[in-house]
Amino acid sequence: MLVERERELEILDGLFAETATGRGRIVLVSGAVANGKTELLRTFIDRNTAGEALFLSATATAADRETPFGVLRQLLDCMPLSTERIEELISPERELETVRRATAALLEVARTAPLVVIVDDVHHTDEPSMDCLLRMSHRSRSTRTMLMLAESAYDWSMHPSYRIELVRQTHFRRIRLAPLSVTGVCEMLTQHLGREAARSLAFEVHEATGGNQLLVRALIEDHGDEVESFERVAGESFRQAVLTCLQRSGPDALAVARALAVLDTAASADRVASLIGLDPDMVTRLLHALNSLGLLDGDCFRHPLGRAAVYEDLSGTELAQLHTDAAQLLRRGAGDAIEVAEHLVAAKSVRADWAVGDLRRAAEEALAVDDDAAAIKYVEFALSVCTEARQRAQLRMLLIRAEWRRDPGAAARHLTALFQEQRDGHLDAEQTAELVRRGMWHRRTEETTEALAQLVRLRPTVNEPIGSVLSSTRDWLSHTYPQFLPVGTDGPPVPQADSVAVPPAQQDQAAAVLSTVLRQGDGDGRCTRVAEQILQGTPLTDNSLEAITAAIQTLVYGERLPMAARWCDMLLAEAEARGVIWWQAVFSGCRAEIAIRNGELVDAERHAVRALDLIGPHGWGVAVGVPLGALLYTATAMGDFESARKYLKEPVPSTMFQTRYGLYYQRARGRYYLATDRLQAALADFRYCGELMTAWGMDTPALVPWRSDSAEVHLRLGDHERAQQLAQEQMSLSGSPKSRTHGASLRVLAATIGHRGRLQLLKESVEVLQVSGDRLTLTQALYDLSRVHQVLGEFGKARMISRRAGRLAKECRVQRMQEQIAPSHEQPLMLVPDEGDTWKQPDATARQAADMLTLSERKVAALASLGYTNREISGKLHITVSTVEQHLTKIFRKLKVKRRTDLPVELEFHAASTA
Repeated sequence: MLVERERELEILDGLFAETATGRGRIVLVSGAVANGKTELLRTFIDRNTAGEALFLSATATAADRETPFGVLRQLLDCMPLSTERIEELISPERELETVRRATAALLEVARTAPLVVIVDDVHHTDEPSMDCLLRMSHRSRSTRTMLMLAESAYDWSMHPSYRIELVRQTHFRRIRLAPLSVTGVCEMLTQHLGREAARSLAFEVHEATGGNQLLVRALIEDHGDEVESFERVAGESFRQAVLTCLQRSGPDALAVARALAVLDTAASADRVASLIGLDPDMVTRLLHALNSLGLLDGDCFRHPLGRAAVYEDLSGTELAQLHTDAAQLLRRGAGDAIEVAEHLVAAKSVRADWAVGDLRRAAEEALAVDDDAAAIKYVEFALSVCTEARQRAQLRMLLIRAEWRRDPGAAARHLTALFQEQRDGHLDAEQTAELVRRGMWHRRTEETTEALAQLVRLRPTVNEPIGSVLSSTRDWLSHTYPQFLPVGTDGPPVPQADSVAVPPAQQDQAAAVLSTVLRQGDGDGRCTRVAEQILQGTPLTDNSLEAITAAIQTLVYGERLPMAARWCDMLLAEAEARGVIWWQAVFSGCRAEIAIRNGELVDAERHAVRALDLIGPHGWGVAVGVPLGALLYTATAMGDFESARKYLKEPVPSTMFQTRYGLYYQRARGRYYLATDRLQAALADFRYCGELMTAWGMDTPALVPWRSDSAEVHLRLGDHERAQQLAQEQMSLSGSPKSRTHGASLRVLAATIGHRGRLQLLKESVEVLQVSGDRLTLTQALYDLSRVHQVLGEFGKARMISRRAGRLAKECRVQRMQEQIAPSHEQPLMLVPDEGDTWKQPDATARQAADMLTLSERKVAALASLGYTNREISGKLHITVSTVEQHLTKIFRKLKVKRRTDLPVELEFHAASTA
């Protein structure tokens, strides 16, 4: 089917008509391979054979180039001549005479009838036949001869000068065939798919083929009757068409296409020329030809299957050689290390000494851009070709780091080999320290202890000072695995707040401040200031992850929970955006711990579930106590004991109980035992936490408040004296009187004394807990406070505070409220709404309410919401009772409420924090 060639046919018809009048014409039809030249010639012949004209046609091929007079013989075979006469005309031994005789014989025919001589693919014509054609062109002007030649416009492999000879003739005309337009492609598609489908696919097909008719037809064949994207149906016909186009374009064009397929995105004219050894100018012309052919768009293949067809057509040997040469070429030209590595891997076998080093650098670069899969691929290939023991150890260390980012559990399979390589002396101090960390994570305590001992014995060298490595490792052990800390290690000094931004000291500083806050607290705020500066000045990388998490934990244990949550959320979002699963799991675990301390049970559960889902319990190693403990704690707090029992059945490594991670789990288990009346088991867990923390020198309630937990057990057992002692001890250790642990301690202490004294302590506890933001403990304190008001006969206050406690409990998803920690025979107030009520996420009402009030009004509203009388508010804020009444009037009007019990449940948090 001829498409978009009507104008060219009209030109040919006109030239033919002129020829019939005795004015000879020469026509050169030029176009890219498979662009419709042959079809145009055939259509022209079919339109004009009915007349008296004699048509002689021949098709040259690359195989005919070495056959003298091959094309001429095809032309003569079309004449009414005997075989003997043809043999007389053609004498290969006398080329010049043959050219003269054959030309004369052909022109003689034109005396009696118009003669049309057609040669397709004339660029492949053998040299003697070309001489004959050129001789005819010189002598045909005044004859009824039309010489019609078709060529591939960009094949310069044969007869580069014949075009010049033709152009010199005054009766010469060139017709250039352009690729099909989108409209032309649509016309072709319409014949096979119908107009509607053709219109929807025309642009896409044109983009894939560049308007090359052979490629369009191939896509139609692959498409069949399926009305869907050609991108998905391009198949064998398209692949064969691509190869046909290239084979017909000549060996140099094929070589260029192969080089492009191998170089892929790194391709350029100069690189292609260097790779295949062609002149750069020639390569530029060939690239232009391949663009005109419809295979390329610039230096890239238009269609992925086009590149695949060329690439897959190469033999294994050819691929290996081209990829090896490409790697060397890119390396010499300061090419990207990742590009070099891709070619080395694709070559499948390399012997060059430089290859292993380049593969390692590429893996490091890939990790820097979070391409874990590529890094793993490069390192695994490097290991397959590397024979030097030390290099293999370095590569395996890099491999475990890359795999750890995706699945720490799977990466553990390299530990055995790495510990052996460490024993053989193939790892330096930093790598040994990293191996110690990874080994401890996966409870390889014996091998890790041995490696740690060897690290301590290492002597510093000029290139490897190990003091900082030992220091950071000891600090890390002191706050995470203190059970394995070498004897005689002193506590770490607290770095100055203005000295933290200097890499590579960040890891040392972060470990030091975390150890310090766990051992000494953060009374002066110096540790948390250092932690914040570390977070501000440290980009998230594999190497900085430990320092960053230590800084976040410093904020957590320093009771800077809002700041810790903000940083953790930002880092979690970055980890998600960069797709590093390991980081996401770590920050999800941190976020769960923060949420628990804020009493945000729903968020804690969500983050803990995600932390486990990301890398699984095995991937968490001994740190599984973080997410699993969070889930156990939240299930218990929400009264979901069935889920809690399920979490308790999850196997955990025994080594976990010798680490800081085990404390979280053991405390959560103790809370479950306490909630289910297994008091002795609960007390045993809390005491064990205390014994470990005391032995490790990190007995701070900000880590695990084991004393207040134990005090609750003693209260349930009726031992008020011991409970009071424990609560007072915890208060003395809790640091700031505004800390959440201090508020929680006040609540427990209140349960050990009489109702009048209890009332004041609980009010203080509630005020502190409001500021700290611990919703769950605040809910419990409000519940206790409402009970005291009830016992004292203050039923209005009791009811108001009970409602507030109930609303907070609902937000925390607490299904049932644990009984008051001190035994009581009073009838409990209704606290939690009926089970039929559904929990809803709190809206922004409280925040909006707080924004409507002045600072003074917020303070008054916060105290009024806790049941304080106007006189009590007056005394606490040092203002007159009249001023309190005026503030309350404005508060009620602004918030559109009629009484104190209608104040938003969240108001106290915002008011207290602002105050």
